[in-house]
Amino acid sequence: MNNAADITHLPIEEWTEEAFDRLVATNLKSPFFLIKELLPLFSRKSSVILVGSVSAFIGHENAAVYGAAKAGPTVTNAFAPLGPERQAAVYEELRRTVPLHRLGTATELAKAAVYLASDESDYTAGTVLRVDGGIGELAYW
Repeated sequence: MNNAADITHLPIEEWTEEAFDRLVATNLKSPFFLIKELLPLFSRKSSVILVGSVSAFIGHENAAVYGAAKAGPTVTNAFAPLGPERQAAVYEELRRTVPLHRLGTATELAKAAVYLASDESDYTAGTVLRVDGGIGELAYW
């Protein structure tokens, strides 16, 4: 399971090539090549779980690069560098966009990962399981 993420959100005018390359390397290139290197170690019944973002389905302000590369707002420590006040404001803004009117938890994501990694998901392959409080559905309205 891969859940690494660079969550940089910037207006297009503020992106540098270095910041772009760093985000793409973390969110897209690294998981791809990690899986490639691990393939010889996987059994035939292995599960590969890549945690993405609802930003791949719906637009968020200043998230063009992130959404393209990371393709549910969930409470994590990813916004900690913003400081407690800005982090709370970001979470509140995200919470208002979620149909369930709350953010997801790491435990809720873990439950989905346990399902995908278990024998219960034997016939589940090549799918997107959105654990996002319904926000991904907004992309189709």
